[in-house]
Amino acid sequence: MKLTAAAIASAFVVGGAGMALAAPATAADANVLGTYTFEAENGESATWTLTPCADDTDGCVRVSETGSSKRTPWSADAHWTVGSWIMFAQQSDAILCEDGTAVPGLNTYSWDGGSLSGSASIFSRGACGAEPASVSIPFALTKTGSGPVQYPTAPVQVEPYIVDVPPPYVPPGQQAGPMPAESDPALIAVPAVIPGAGEPLTEAEVAQPGFNANPGRR
Repeated sequence: MKLTAAAIASAFVVGGAGMALAAPATAADANVLGTYTFEAENGESATWTLTPCADDTDGCVRVSETGSSKRTPWSADAHWTVGSWIMFAQQSDAILCEDGTAVPGLNTYSWDGGSLSGSASIFSRGACGAEPASVSIPFALTKTGSGPVQYPTAPVQVEPYIVDVPPPYVPPGQQAGPMPAESDPALIAVPAVIPGAGEPLTEAEVAQPGFNANPGRR
């Protein structure tokens, strides 16, 4: 049974996941990673899961397809380029024929990160008995779940934290220096005579009036 270009378009399923961002995403970006529902213009849908690429490079996410009853699960890397995402996926059942057979092929997916809409294209080299033709299918994307929580893999503070304490404020015209009590000999209290600790008190001294009121004599 021959399959026309329109029939190929109806049988061709594309997948993708939209990223609501306007710049290249890192693999650890929680706004990009997660699950998405893909709905093609021909009515077929699938579930996509986005995870970091194996090398964890910027502008790259791993797209894995599940949830489609007609297609074998597969995965491929999507890359950010010139304001959109593009992905090339080699699939064993890229095109489904009306007689139930499938034809492998390389599917090309591209979509806008802001509008979550795009198209998928494939060149059929006479699949299912039809003439060679290029087919493009529009699709829309909806995010249904967030990605995994990303925890830091290194200490947040690598270098020791040093507090820069400014010097005390000195009014204009004054210079910092020692206090007068530390530098003026006249203000330094030094007793002229330091009594020896071993000098005993006489009985006459203790008997003097007011002895107990003068603790400096003891």
